[in-house]
Amino acid sequence: MLILLLGVSASGGYGYYEYVYNADDEEENTDNTVSSSGNRPTAKITPSNPKIQMNETVSFSGSTSTDSDNDDLTYLWSFEDDSKQYEGISIERNYPDKGEFLVTLVVTDSTGLSDEIETTVLVVEDYHDEQSGNVNGNDGTEEIEIPVNNGVISLRIEYSLESASISPFEDDTVTLRLTDADEAIIQEETGVSEGDGAWSYTSDDLSSTGDYVFTIENESGSMDYEVIIDVKY
Repeated sequence: MLILLLGVSASGGYGYYEYVYNADDEEENTDNTVSSSGNRPTAKITPSNPKIQMNETVSFSGSTSTDSDNDDLTYLWSFEDDSKQYEGISIERNYPDKGEFLVTLVVTDSTGLSDEIETTVLVVEDYHDEQSGNVNGNDGTEEIEIPVNNGVISLRIEYSLESASISPFEDDTVTLRLTDADEAIIQEETGVSEGDGAWSYTSDDLSSTGDYVFTIENESGSMDYEVIIDVKY
């Protein structure tokens, strides 16, 4: 840009002076950041939303995180109910309590750009119970409660029945019944004599959650029973 300036000379006369102004003279490049393209990394956690048993150790990894600029990455982990933070591309964590727990990973590249991702760990505990006893004319019914909670995969009931009447002429029979948490009958068999059997159900069969009840009800005679219950999550 050319600018004409009018000035007064030392002799008292006037004259014109030329000054060339370049706007770039006032601009300096202040960006000293070293970066290939300035793109943020993409954080990823594996496994994502895992379900584990109580007291089980799970290994988390950020190795599938990416950076399109191929910058060096650092990894910072945070866990719910833990005030500490942990560095490293992978980390192991043990969960002694049931419930849902949040995991957070922050991935930062060498230029200071970062990305954050969260996942949730579902910690469950399988249920196992063994019961034995007798039903007869005086003590005619046994009810066994079975806790069935959210996330159930399967329920299996194994039973063994043995006649316990003194008289060989008396029939020993019982009714077996399973009701759900809404007191709806899932399965019922009457006139069951001594022997072994098993009832199995998947999550599709278990529409309600809460306490289910397996009932052994005397019909005639006396019956010893053994019951094994397993609920998988």
